Amino acid sequence: MTRDTSEIAGHAKDYLRGFGSTGNNALQQLAAFKDWQRIAQQELERRACRVIGCFDDDILQAIASGQIDLPALANEVAATK
Repeated sequence: MTRDTSEIAGHAKDYLRGFGSTGNNALQQLAAFKDWQRIAQQELERRACRVIGCFDDDILQAIASGQIDLPALANEVAATK
């Protein structure tokens, strides 16, 4: 299930409103930071590392060698839900 961009932006604004409730300075600091795309990509990679760390050596070897296509398996599992 995917959400549209306006819905996602609305949720981000809700979070920022809560974050900014402690003071406007915090929001100004966030607004001044210009590298959010890179930071978001790093966070996605960190989360992927947490998932991959749960697999045993055999699964990791199969993924590393290309015998297992993890995105394809994830899509298969998601389709059954």
